[in-house]
Amino acid sequence: MADAASGTVLSPDGTSIAWERKGSGPPLVIVDPVLMDRTTSVSAGIAKLLARNRTVYTYDRRGKGESGDSSAEYEPSREIDDLLAVIGVAGGAADLYGFSSGAVLALMTAADSAAVSSVVALEPPLSRVVDHGPDIRGELAQLIAAGDRDEAVRVFQRSIGVPEEMIAAADVGAFAPAAHTIAYDLTLNADADLESFGSIRVPVLVLVSGSSDARLQEWARETAEALADARLQVLDGSWHGVQDEPLAAAINQFLA
Repeated sequence: MADAASGTVLSPDGTSIAWERKGSGPPLVIVDPVLMDRTTSVSAGIAKLLARNRTVYTYDRRGKGESGDSSAEYEPSREIDDLLAVIGVAGGAADLYGFSSGAVLALMTAADSAAVSSVVALEPPLSRVVDHGPDIRGELAQLIAAGDRDEAVRVFQRSIGVPEEMIAAADVGAFAPAAHTIAYDLTLNADADLESFGSIRVPVLVLVSGSSDARLQEWARETAEALADARLQVLDGSWHGVQDEPLAAAINQFLA
């Protein structure tokens, strides 16, 4: 049985990446979406459930939480290196579960390295023809420079179609410290090439909430169709999200 532990690992560019381990069994690394770290993660509940059967690793993506941030210009390849460093801590091979942009990063890593055993991707924003809309990275940079990180988070949320009632109810202040990393995820998503993911040879489960909008549903379907060994599963849930229990059940069944 693996002991609960936490620590840091150096990515190849020298960035310190904070990680945490819990549970026992085959290793699984959770890759969080935009803005979230281990203290704000929507995946905290699923991590506890999965840790009943697996050794679960969570980590702070660069620029968030207790992880460092390279002074160099952001490149998605650096985030792949970060994730591979965490997989190294897990023993050199692991399954991945990623949500939204975290799912994109998980798939990019699977396409790049044989260290990934399988991937569960919840609602990755991927399509053969994705309309990313206006490039808001400049506006975000201006807001952050002016010290209005809360508004930067709201601008981003509106840009991806988060319902206004959800924005109004959200505690955006909890995500404000990571507001500068929104641009990282926007760059990651823009650079992702769905066609190149056809090179992924490990099993992939693409999940989508039945209550998400038609755009998210279509993106999930396109992602599954583009992969060599993938299947699509629709779960009961809310807009761009699934409850922990059915999500854990689907992941455990897939990885059994």
